[in-house]
Amino acid sequence: MPKKINKIVAPEKEPAACSDTECANELQKLAHAGTKEAVKKIEKYIKAEKDIEKRACAEIALEECEFLFYEPTNEKEEEEFMLCELIRRRERNVVDLIMKIGANKLRLEKLALEKKVHEKVIARCKDKREDWKYNWMMDFVIMEEQDLHKNEDEMAYDEAWVAEGKKMITTVRYKAIPVRHLEHFDFNFDKDFYDGCNDSCGCGGDCGEIGKDF
Repeated sequence: MPKKINKIVAPEKEPAACSDTECANELQKLAHAGTKEAVKKIEKYIKAEKDIEKRACAEIALEECEFLFYEPTNEKEEEEFMLCELIRRRERNVVDLIMKIGANKLRLEKLALEKKVHEKVIARCKDKREDWKYNWMMDFVIMEEQDLHKNEDEMAYDEAWVAEGKKMITTVRYKAIPVRHLEHFDFNFDKDFYDGCNDSCGCGGDCGEIGKDF
């Protein structure tokens, strides 16, 4: 793997014991091939296999095969591999923002209903009007609308960012790289390896403050 991407670490997994030696050998050969055809064959095997043990064995073989197939081989691929991860994070953020926007709109509906009831309460209980008039304020709606607009604007930007980012990926095998493959790596974009950490602490660089995903 090129030097620039050395900080990416794939997790170690215990190999599953496969009872069928012939099956295990075939899967191992496919895993070590690291080609598009090998990936497709293993995926087809996983889809058809009913035996849990054999399927687990095949899933580990698929991870190994994908690791070899998607591994960057030059600086251009290194950059695009990293871009794939940044796109994945933006897309995940878009999903989160959709949920937030939905919650904003629901709270605005709630506030509108509460306003109707509040107005009736104030009209009926005139002697408490001054004491209760601030139990519902337009400020509540303004704050929620501001948060809604902020989330909508952030989502629009992220969607535009993802669209442009995808256009920049020219490596064919990265155009449809599985999300599950990218999730196996720690890109360490936001870890400060020198914050509160020294060579003798044995933390492996995990003491540093971790910020946002992007």
